[in-house]
Amino acid sequence: MKARILILLCFLLCGARAVAGGGTELGGIVSLEFNKSLPRHFNISLEEELRFDHDHPNFDRWLNSLGVDYDFYRGRMSVGLRGDYIRRYNNDGFFENRVRTALVFSYSEQYHRFKLSYRSKIQSSFMDESTASHRVNPLLNWRNRLSVAYQLPNSRFKYALSSELFWLLNDPKYPGLEDLRTTFAVDYRLSRRHYLSVFVRMDHELSGKNPKDVFYLGMAFKMKY
Repeated sequence: MKARILILLCFLLCGARAVAGGGTELGGIVSLEFNKSLPRHFNISLEEELRFDHDHPNFDRWLNSLGVDYDFYRGRMSVGLRGDYIRRYNNDGFFENRVRTALVFSYSEQYHRFKLSYRSKIQSSFMDESTASHRVNPLLNWRNRLSVAYQLPNSRFKYALSSELFWLLNDPKYPGLEDLRTTFAVDYRLSRRHYLSVFVRMDHELSGKNPKDVFYLGMAFKMKY
């Protein structure tokens, strides 16, 4: 068990080191999340998120997300569907509409005070061609995330470190690895069902003509029922 945790931590920290290698822009993220357990092992989730890029005081992306998951193995393994509506500021100076759908598989294991998690997501993004032209539409990604969380007994704080790889599946010009995302988060339990999360996220582009790094500071308010 200790060997598995050490291997995972090495992978996550290597991801953080890779992200920190290039020039970095600053950004911010604020979000509101709602999760509700339903009968027969189903769960529903809602999320609203505003993202601020390019050292800019106005938001660059607005995300509305709805998800449904089915737990089929003792709270450790689940499959789910996601649907997102996104308003995103593009390079031509317009806000464009995007619709995103995804199939999600998740697995987790608890080792004493550590929780190890893996998530795989096949994601399709459909872009609005009326405000900008796109070389590939829809865009198909495969995302894989590993994370480790740690919490002391009777503590209101939980600490988590994750690293996620983005694979671009259907772009003939830039195939393969697209992005690496590393996140460190601290969650604080405000009450039995309400949590406040503060996190640092680093997005490192691995493809394109001018790959860049973006460093985000974020805060999320979470409700779980």
